Amino acid sequence: MNATTLHTGTLAHLRGDPFAQPDALEIIPDGALAVDAQGRIAAYGPGPELLARFPEARRIDHGPDWLIPGLVDGHIHFPQFYATAAPGGQLLDWLERSVFPAEAAFQDADFATATAGRFVAKLLASGTTTALVFGSQYYPANAALFAAAKRSGLRLIAGMTLMDRNGPSVLLQTLDQALDGTVRLMALCEGEPRLHYAITPRWPMACTETLLGICGELLRDHPTAYLQTHINENPGEIAAVAAGFPESRDYLDVYDRYGLVGPSTVLAHSLHSTARELDRMAGAGCAVCHCPTSNLYLGSGLFPLTRHVERGIPVIMGTDIGAGTGFSLWRELAEAYKVQQLQGLGLDAARLLYLGTLGGAKALRLDHATGNFAPGKDADFFALAVGGDAYLAARLARCGSWEERLFCLLHLAGPAQVRATYVQGRIVTIF
Repeated sequence: MNATTLHTGTLAHLRGDPFAQPDALEIIPDGALAVDAQGRIAAYGPGPELLARFPEARRIDHGPDWLIPGLVDGHIHFPQFYATAAPGGQLLDWLERSVFPAEAAFQDADFATATAGRFVAKLLASGTTTALVFGSQYYPANAALFAAAKRSGLRLIAGMTLMDRNGPSVLLQTLDQALDGTVRLMALCEGEPRLHYAITPRWPMACTETLLGICGELLRDHPTAYLQTHINENPGEIAAVAAGFPESRDYLDVYDRYGLVGPSTVLAHSLHSTARELDRMAGAGCAVCHCPTSNLYLGSGLFPLTRHVERGIPVIMGTDIGAGTGFSLWRELAEAYKVQQLQGLGLDAARLLYLGTLGGAKALRLDHATGNFAPGKDADFFALAVGGDAYLAARLARCGSWEERLFCLLHLAGPAQVRATYVQGRIVTIF
């Protein structure tokens, strides 16, 4: 019996980096994606060719729908699930007024468990199959998040948010609690290829120097772990770090002093990074996460994509719930286009799709497993419907090329058009 499944539709993915390779975008109308019994991509290409190659395969016909590699969200806060669209001014005021109370609710284990399921479902419903997540300050809440991801198949990189100062006492950990919780959560990821741990100091002013030092030791002792934190998001935040760490040359130098800057590091925002900081990020192999909706919502600034790309710094996209106001990374790509337009950079369909798929996978060093339709990778993808919205269908019909259609979809489609999401070839959500 042939255990191959053949998905037919319009395929769109990146074969390489369109910032360096002009022909990296590949769109195959009437295409097909062959998925083997282990949930890996066996082949992709024109539909007639694959139908002939796999004549006994079970066929799933997606009609006019587009098949897109699973999206990669590089920055989102699990305990801010119910903090979206909250008032509070800019970053520091917003944290005090809206975010800290929302995060404190996760000390209720039952509430946290129920929310973990909803959080994972929201991501999958938006076409996201890989996410780098700031977890809760509470071990049971984080354990529930890992369990929900394991059940669903979401590829999760997450860690306990670490803070031991400058916050409500209910959110602060002792050093022993921070270390114990981190080590126990790391153990949950052992032997789980789709679960990864990220050491997660919130930001320098939330962590004593002792805690930052512990994070550095954990990173050295666990070379497969990631390190995620924030950098140069908001002028008020940057001023606070400068005042709190006067011996450091700049924001990045605070992390560097504790061994937190390296190829496993993902720094969220980097709106106002200096040339020295950018050069150091590039030299260390760090990745940076661009969160356009969040940056606009908090009035933080405009992400200088060109300054990062010119230095070869890997860039990933993030929704940054709860400063971000939606779970759809697809919508973030449209916002990124607008943010870069304000700075004189026009992003085409290839570069936008790359930032949300293969580029994100490369930034997380996961492009061996996900990001495009290359054979051997996990069959993580979603079906984007084009027929259910009369205006969208009519607009696409007036496009002159398939690349123009994709560009329109990047701006006009959203979670409502995600018909189905697949992880390792298995459907996980249907609408």
